[in-house]
Amino acid sequence: KNKVVSSTNVEVIINMGKGGESVIAAAAKKDVSEMTKDSTKYTWAEVKKHITPEDAWVVYNNKVYDVSQWYEHPGGAVIFTHAGDDMTDIFAAFHAPGSHNMMKKFYIGDLIPESVTHKDQRQLDFEKGYRDLRSKLVMMGMFKSSKLFFLWKFVSQMSMWATSVAMVYFSDNVFMHMASAVLMGLFFQQCGWLAHDFLHHQVFKQRKYGDLA
Repeated sequence: KNKVVSSTNVEVIINMGKGGESVIAAAAKKDVSEMTKDSTKYTWAEVKKHITPEDAWVVYNNKVYDVSQWYEHPGGAVIFTHAGDDMTDIFAAFHAPGSHNMMKKFYIGDLIPESVTHKDQRQLDFEKGYRDLRSKLVMMGMFKSSKLFFLWKFVSQMSMWATSVAMVYFSDNVFMHMASAVLMGLFFQQCGWLAHDFLHHQVFKQRKYGDLA
């Protein structure tokens, strides 16, 4: 989608491509960064026009990002549920701090805060209170994982697996086999939650360690 953004002396044509990779062509010789700094300001009404996976803009801390057709998003297509919307708090809830670095290539400009008129003072106070509370919890270390807890979970789940296998291997009793099946089912159910924590990088700060586990 082509968008014409005007500045004082020049006209810039921005071709919005996949994942916010914009190609900027200037009609006059001027520093590109200076032009975009002055011209890429968007109203909330403009952001709300980009609400489909093929044309998706999102807002984070009053900055606008073009994530159009970014189906390679590590979390999947769920990112498009916030197309044309503010993702500030949901992003903070589900992403590690290092994720901010990946966002830079999608940046296309800034939101004009004064254009956001759909939030009343009560909503603004609620958002500020939530963010202040989250900051305090982070400082208190409430989001830090306990490696001993996850070690215990791993050992206990492997014990369930070993017990289930032993019940079948050492016994021909049908009731013992039924109990083994229940225990094995519980093992896989608990593995799902453990994998959830690992794959959401709750256990390790380094993504590669969580993927390996």
